[in-house]
Amino acid sequence: MPILNLDDVKPGMTLAEAVRNHQDQLLLDGGRRITEKSIRIFKSWGIRRVAVKSGPTGDDPGDGNTAAGLATAIEEGLRVRFGDGLTDPLMVAIMQAAGRQLAARQRKKKTGDVRS
Repeated sequence: MPILNLDDVKPGMTLAEAVRNHQDQLLLDGGRRITEKSIRIFKSWGIRRVAVKSGPTGDDPGDGNTAAGLATAIEEGLRVRFGDGLTDPLMVAIMQAAGRQLAARQRKKKTGDVRS
């Protein structure tokens, strides 16, 4: 169960533990998927680190070593961002193009090719 700085947390990751504010109020329960909105809420409450689950779904930044794990992580992240727009064929095409771009960037990072 890695504990990540909030700046390293990405939408689509899964919380390993509940996140509570300094008044012990529940912000997001453990086992829930993290969204852009939840990251903003954590920041507004001064949360600096959260525990995320690691596993075959790409939740842990270090587990995208396989192409399948990377593709799953990218797709989950994009689905969170595109949300309700996936009923529109144009939005689906845009999401797929974004997925290909993100996958290419990740492959370049892993091979050490820093050209963009």
